[in-house]
Amino acid sequence: MIALPPAAAALLYRLAAVLTTVVVLLVLYAVLTRLIERQLAPREGESAVSPRLHRLRTVSSLVSNVLRWVVAFVIVVVVLRELGVDVQALVVSAGVLGLAVGFGAQSLVKDVITGIFLLFEGLIGVGDTVEVDGHQGTVEAIGLRVTKLRALDGSLRVIPNGNLSAFTNRSRGWARALVEVTLPREVPVEPALAVLKRVGEEWARDTGVALEPPQTQGIVRFNGAEAVLRLMVKVDADRRLDAEYELRRRVRDAFDREKWPTVGGGSP
Repeated sequence: MIALPPAAAALLYRLAAVLTTVVVLLVLYAVLTRLIERQLAPREGESAVSPRLHRLRTVSSLVSNVLRWVVAFVIVVVVLRELGVDVQALVVSAGVLGLAVGFGAQSLVKDVITGIFLLFEGLIGVGDTVEVDGHQGTVEAIGLRVTKLRALDGSLRVIPNGNLSAFTNRSRGWARALVEVTLPREVPVEPALAVLKRVGEEWARDTGVALEPPQTQGIVRFNGAEAVLRLMVKVDADRRLDAEYELRRRVRDAFDREKWPTVGGGSP
């Protein structure tokens, strides 16, 4: 057996301690991440959009973010300690430096504080469809500093939490599906309204999605010489787009059967 010099033995001991600590922390992080993913799996008979899973997705996004920072911080501290750096003095210095930076980086502090309040107040969650400054997307992740939105075209928009002081959440509670139809002047308004009402009632009866009976509002405005009619129905927020797509299709089919031309259509 070869006897190592004391300096080499001490170096090997430090390297082994560092590697062991890093491996243990990474394994612990992987286990915790796996547990979080397991909790996100729907239970038997549970909907994939249930409130429980909605809350878990939001919290898991934040917890995973915090775990990564904690593991990275502990690894850095262990490595520096084994290299002979005075970790206690370094932590104290970092605290003082962080306080100074905090006063200078007020926007960063604002982002973190806003993110914490958004999470605890339940105003936004992973999977919600939100609109911020005219940009709409689905929330993919919520961190302590930024929130990530996935737009319809697939682009990822990163928004500092401090900019979420005013936003529109289209995934909470109920919403109204709105379908507008622009009629040429030769199409009679009253029969057209009767067809809209019948289409809405048939759709509500077939799908069972409507929370209230569909309503027709008559002429909501004029688009040049054409009248614009509106059909609206109250539904769950996450069903609004599907309801509008299906109602538009049915309205178009019904007007085609009446041989009425339509000009455009959509929601405001």
